[in-house]
Amino acid sequence: MTSPQVAPGAAKPTGRFRWFLAGGLLLPVTFVMSMDRAVMSATAPVVQKEFSFTVTEMSVILTSFWWAYALFQVPGGLLAKRFGPRKVLALAGIWWSLFTFATPYGVVFLGFVVIRILLGMGQAPDWPASVYTLQRWFPRHEQSRANSLLLCGLYLGNVVGSPLVVWIIGEFGWQDAFHAFAVAGLLLAVVWWWVVRDEPREHPSVRADEASYIEAGRYTGDDSKKLPWRAFTGSGQFWAIGMQYACLLLIQGFFQTWLPTYLVDARGLSLEDMGFLASLPWIAMLVCVFGAGALNDRVLRRWPSRVRLAAAGYLVAAAALVTGALAHSVPLLITFLCVSLGAVGVVQVQVWAACQDLGGSYSATLTGWTNLWGNLMAAAGPLFTGILVGIGGNWLIALLILAIAGLLGAVCWLFVHPERPLQTPRAATAHGTTTMEDAV
Repeated sequence: MTSPQVAPGAAKPTGRFRWFLAGGLLLPVTFVMSMDRAVMSATAPVVQKEFSFTVTEMSVILTSFWWAYALFQVPGGLLAKRFGPRKVLALAGIWWSLFTFATPYGVVFLGFVVIRILLGMGQAPDWPASVYTLQRWFPRHEQSRANSLLLCGLYLGNVVGSPLVVWIIGEFGWQDAFHAFAVAGLLLAVVWWWVVRDEPREHPSVRADEASYIEAGRYTGDDSKKLPWRAFTGSGQFWAIGMQYACLLLIQGFFQTWLPTYLVDARGLSLEDMGFLASLPWIAMLVCVFGAGALNDRVLRRWPSRVRLAAAGYLVAAAALVTGALAHSVPLLITFLCVSLGAVGVVQVQVWAACQDLGGSYSATLTGWTNLWGNLMAAAGPLFTGILVGIGGNWLIALLILAIAGLLGAVCWLFVHPERPLQTPRAATAHGTTTMEDAV
């Protein structure tokens, strides 16, 4: 069962350590994690030239990370549930920092591929462990704003990543770009281990009134019960939330991978103009992420309204993407692209709040499952888009298919009801089935 949310008029605690944890620790950890990815993308032309890799070999090196990252999402969530997010995220941060540092020393094609796979495996537990941390450290009526800080750390890398990496390369060399973020990640992993606890009440800096405030408003299911796999796989919600996130990252993948190429090749922008204009949709996304988080916690406190908002976000993202592609002027195009990616940000906030409520004490596992679907599409989607453009030579066809994915994502949300958690008493007491804990 779940506890009722704290009433809006309830007394606020004097302590605010939970916000320091979200904004002062999780946001920087997630930002550095995203920068570890941005370094490889930004240095790819230099690496390809220095080691004489073919375009195909370079594509395999770049995508090998995403396949490993996606496939290890569910194991990462299971580990966070079994051993706690404090331990898992600290070890994961050390792991991925070491392999980020080692990346320039891949030497041969296979060496780079292996390092990138190991890097993806190390980063996989980060998101499930982070979402699970926020579930334990925030009452439910504050979790959307906390999730917004987490998403900010991830998407901030898309705004400042390339310029920052290019500056480091110009000043110190391409190898030191990997070294810099590896050291930053290692330091943050140590700080995370030193500062964070799995439970607010266990932390010496958390006042008693803040701990009570958190506990009164968060999920309070019985963690001692083992949840059968059947409770997950037999639920339409389990499949719907994964499928909708695949649709979401198919759209988002266009902005992450193909937007610069689209602006230069299809719209004739210079590299200088493209660099600035391509960052504007990501800024719009950050604004919408924070706006949606505040709207959730302060106005839309019930899930039916949030589900409708998520479905509307998909429809707006799809419509704006196609309308922008049909626009003849560049300012109008960029405006619609900002609206499209901003709407994607609104959906993102709903996704992780839904995983926290729908999964209950197994939110880390459900988060891993959802991120598995999304990142499989993040790996395969841009390739699919590139093939479509290569065959037809027309970006509009590819963008129309992305818009159709948006329509499918909106339909999927009709089957998601986070107010009905997967961990039902009947499922939790089922016999003769493999449980989540047995699978670790």
